[in-house]
Amino acid sequence: MDGKDLAILRVLLMDGRASYRSIGRRVGLSTSTVRSRVLNMLNSGLITRFIASLDLTALGYSLVHVVVKHRGDEDYIVERLRLLGNILMSVACVGDITVFGLASKGMLKERLDLLQVVLQPNTILYTSSMEAMPRRLLRNDLRIIRHLLVEPRASIKSIASRLNISARTVKRRLEYMVDSQLLHFTVLINPLAMKDFINFSMIITLDDEHSDHGIIERISRALDSNLLMPFIPVSQNRLVGVLYSESVEGMNELIRRAGGIEGVINVDFLIAQRVRWDDGWIVRVIDGMLEG
Repeated sequence: MDGKDLAILRVLLMDGRASYRSIGRRVGLSTSTVRSRVLNMLNSGLITRFIASLDLTALGYSLVHVVVKHRGDEDYIVERLRLLGNILMSVACVGDITVFGLASKGMLKERLDLLQVVLQPNTILYTSSMEAMPRRLLRNDLRIIRHLLVEPRASIKSIASRLNISARTVKRRLEYMVDSQLLHFTVLINPLAMKDFINFSMIITLDDEHSDHGIIERISRALDSNLLMPFIPVSQNRLVGVLYSESVEGMNELIRRAGGIEGVINVDFLIAQRVRWDDGWIVRVIDGMLEG
C-alpha cells in the first residue's frame, strides 16, 4: 500500500459509489490505474467489501453503540447483545476491547438500562445512542435501498432495469436519500492489511456549549490530512472519526491537536484490528415491509 492507494481509499471511504473516473480526477491518476489499484486492494483483502449504510432510525430503530472491555469472550457478548436487538457491526480493537453497533425496536432507555445487566461481568467503557426517528419512505425507495444493500455499486441503469422503473426515478430518489443522509456508501477495510499505517478511531467528548455542527467542521479541518472517515455524532456530545498515522508519535500528535480545540473536553482512541458488518437482517426487514 502506498500514498496513491491511501488517497483512493480515502475517497471510497467517503463515497463508496464514486466512479473510477471521478476518483482518478481527484487523486491524479488515470481511470484504468484507479480501477487496477482498487481491484488489487480487493484481491489483497485490504478492502473487504463495499457497503450501503442505511440510517436505521428512519425505519424506527433506536441505535446504541457500546464499547466493551472483555476477556476475549466476544462470541458470548454477541449472544447476549442479540437479546436486545440486531447487531449491525463490531470492531475488535487492541486490548480485548470491542465496539458494537446495536439496532433495536422498543424503549431506548430500557435497552440502555439492560446493557449493564446483559453484559456482566464485562466492563462497559462507553455507550452512545440515537432515538428512532421514523420517516415516510416510498415503496420505490425501499426497493432501491434493498437492491443497493446487496449491490452497493450497482449502476442506476441496472437498478432501473431490475426494478422495472425509470432510470430518472432511480436517480432522483437516490440523490434524495443521499442528500438527506438516509443512505451513505463506503467500504469496509481490514485494518491489519494497512501495512505501514496505524488505523485508529478517535472518540471526542464535547462540553455542552460546543455540541454543534460548527465544532465538527473545526475538528475535521484540524485533522483533515489524516482523516479516513469524517467525524460523526454518536450522541449529543460525542463524536467518532476514523484516522490513520504512519507512527505512534504521529498518532499522539493528532490526539494532542484534537484535545487543544476549544470545546473538546476529552479525547480517547481505539486501534482497530478487525471490522465486521452484518446488514443481511436489514434486507429481511425490508422484504417484510414490501410484502406487508
